[in-house]
Amino acid sequence: MDVKMIKNGFLEHRLGSWKEFSDLIENKEFSWPTLIYRGQANADWKVESTLDRLERLFPTTTYSVDGKSERFDRPPVWRELQLQRFKELCRGRLGTNPPLEKDEDEWWALAQHHGLATPMLDWTYSPFVALFFAFENEKFACGDKWSEPKERAVFALCYHLIDDNAKENEETPKPFSPRSYASYRLINQGGLFLKMPTGKDIATYVSSHFTEDTYSEEPTGNRHARPILQKIIIPNKERKECLWFLNKMNINRASLFPDIDGAAKHTNNLWEIDFDSAIGNIPNDLKSN
Repeated sequence: MDVKMIKNGFLEHRLGSWKEFSDLIENKEFSWPTLIYRGQANADWKVESTLDRLERLFPTTTYSVDGKSERFDRPPVWRELQLQRFKELCRGRLGTNPPLEKDEDEWWALAQHHGLATPMLDWTYSPFVALFFAFENEKFACGDKWSEPKERAVFALCYHLIDDNAKENEETPKPFSPRSYASYRLINQGGLFLKMPTGKDIATYVSSHFTEDTYSEEPTGNRHARPILQKIIIPNKERKECLWFLNKMNINRASLFPDIDGAAKHTNNLWEIDFDSAIGNIPNDLKSN
């Protein structure tokens, strides 16, 4: 790790190939038990919640004032109503699943599990699971077109330090591991959530709170700056080879999503990454001698 490159608690690594990822992760700094990881298909994307993106897409709302319609700089749906609507629509649809705890974050976790825009971000304790999610999808929607990124990224965050330097009563990124039934996927993914402050992406939060964690050789400078957030940039080339390698490690949709959806998606993925897989090739009617 090049500590001289740490600025405002942020450190960037740029790899020449995904094959260099294992060597980087073997670095002792990545053995810290408090590191969590997140993969993103495009290295240019902010690490922000889906609810923040939705609020940015709909930044204003209209109210009637003195009989006239006026627009105000606030989203049309406040966050409490977003969650309340989800709760209302879940009535009669939870089946035999155990009742949720009263903790609001358990509801947000359930909502995240089923695709609602929430303040939660998905993270994992496994760097290789994060690598899979970074490379899984070949293309992504950009307006009315589909494009393939030039670079992908894996982020590593020291979550135990994220509260350092926070002001009193300030909303901070909050690690959260749900206890409801929705957590069954997280077990296979080594996953957890990070509940984000409103309107903050993780890089902006870190850079604004860890300004002292900047390396400097000046007499009064900081030679012991800490990498609170690390970004590993990986070229998109050899994407199929990366997914093939991870599949041989049993890191794929079937293992990470232990349900019928995961089985179906993984079967489709085998067309691209491993069409010679033995899965399903062994007949079920073999007779023992």
